[in-house]
Amino acid sequence: MILRAAAASDVGHRRKHNEDRYALAPALGLYVVADGMGGHSAGQVASELATEASLQAIQMLDGDAATLTEKLRYAVASANRSIFNTAQQRPEYTGMGTTVVMLLAEGERAALAHVGDSRAYRVRAGTIRQVTDDHSIVGDLLRRNQITADDAKEHPHRHVLTRALGVRDTVEPDLTEISPALGDVFVLCSDGLTNHVDDHEIAKLATEIEDLQEFCESLVDLANARGGEDNTTVIAARCCPS
Repeated sequence: MILRAAAASDVGHRRKHNEDRYALAPALGLYVVADGMGGHSAGQVASELATEASLQAIQMLDGDAATLTEKLRYAVASANRSIFNTAQQRPEYTGMGTTVVMLLAEGERAALAHVGDSRAYRVRAGTIRQVTDDHSIVGDLLRRNQITADDAKEHPHRHVLTRALGVRDTVEPDLTEISPALGDVFVLCSDGLTNHVDDHEIAKLATEIEDLQEFCESLVDLANARGGEDNTTVIAARCCPS
């Protein structure tokens, strides 16, 4: 099994800079989306550092006997250390951070790591499943059934994260092993997408649009058509016969 992937990213209509970053590294089986935060372009720096450090870490472990989740844990730790150390050395970057969601695939196996509220979905036979849990105040409230999904969309603290890369010297990612099937489409995205586009709409477009680049661009265009209040980044990876 191999993954064929595409990506799209856009600044949107309200922001001056795109602080999202993504990486497609099919030779390593690695796909990354990061959504930076912090003033004075610090968010852009944080997301760049996250993607670069993650790529370097997985490249260094290429061929290593470690499991996919072990490799991802190391990549997240490397990214966190890179951002945190840079912020310590550069006062103008104090407090910068980023979300991150990573997919790592090898042979018939795959794994996910994430920190923050950038998401990963799996679309299988037209059915979508969110395979990450948002590290946010609203995400916690939803999991405790203290608010509804409709409440979450208007909650005053809906953008407040409970976990992010680079804010502290260590961070604990969520790690998930997954069993891909032929035809599965994995969607990694920043919250610029999910603020405007519902899960069932992602699944519908994944089913209707065969071309992955067109699929990614259609999702970004839809988010922008509905306000484009944030940067929007989407990676789509389809499981295909090798």
